[in-house]
Amino acid sequence: MSTTIPLGAYRVIDIDDGSPEVEVHMEFIELAIQQANLAQPIETAFSVGSLIVHGRQIIATGFSRELPGNTHATQCAIIKSKTTSLGRFVQGSVLYSTMEPCSSRLSKNVPCSMHIIEAGIKEVVIGVKEPMTFSECKGVAQLRKAGINVIHLKVLEEDCLRPNVHLLS
Repeated sequence: MSTTIPLGAYRVIDIDDGSPEVEVHMEFIELAIQQANLAQPIETAFSVGSLIVHGRQIIATGFSRELPGNTHATQCAIIKSKTTSLGRFVQGSVLYSTMEPCSSRLSKNVPCSMHIIEAGIKEVVIGVKEPMTFSECKGVAQLRKAGINVIHLKVLEEDCLRPNVHLLS
């Protein structure tokens, strides 16, 4: 008998209602934006920031191209989490990303959505869906299909796009 994985929930938060949940998500997305600002802007890829959080503790951070090998922000955070004493908490944690995790890579590297699924992350909070600049992204759909909850913190969308003004103007 086959069992089906429940589809992960998808919620959009488009106003800051002052609730503790929204305030926590905004705090961590703002830290992810700081990470995105560390990425060297290039014409062929977005500048993204990412954090892995357990409770209110940051396990690891990452930004686009931080590590060698054409790495993405989420990929960097997951790789770095393996070298920290908190790495054992990645499974069941929350990943914050300024942009929707990629679902395919032109470089043929493993997409971020697969890294998230393999790491056992339970929830992903994004600041913006990936624009169609380079490819059609299906990261949210892949995560939900794997049973991972996704929150789109639309209230900070403009701020999350700002590190990519060189691509979007």
